[in-house]
Amino acid sequence: MLDMIIAIFEIVWIVLFLGFWISFFIIDNKSKMSEVEYKHELSFPFPDLGWITPCLLVAAIGLLMSQRFGYFFSALAGSGMMFLGIIDLAFNLQNNKFNREKYGLDAIVSIGVVVLTLVFGPIFIIYGATGLGVF
Repeated sequence: MLDMIIAIFEIVWIVLFLGFWISFFIIDNKSKMSEVEYKHELSFPFPDLGWITPCLLVAAIGLLMSQRFGYFFSALAGSGMMFLGIIDLAFNLQNNKFNREKYGLDAIVSIGVVVLTLVFGPIFIIYGATGLGVF
């Protein structure tokens, strides 16, 4: 049962990643971001869509099929999410992007992204490692 719950969360994350990048490229973000911020964001589609999202997909499939590789890819995806969360945290702190008075809703979204990635990353890592017998 827990495999199914984790797999559902992984699928939700896939949808969130895809939704974010589709909306990012449809909406004119370049005009409301500094050049540094925009270039920073452009460094993430490949890791998000080329590594984390495929790992989440393979993990979810593996868990739903009760296959051992589901745990392995859960841990891989969680690790990628941790890196993403830490990079976002560092960049946002250095650039005062969590300032709600200055950035409004964007600050709240940034805080949410960082918190959620830094919560679900370890969940996926620990669940995957536990399923593989590491813990």
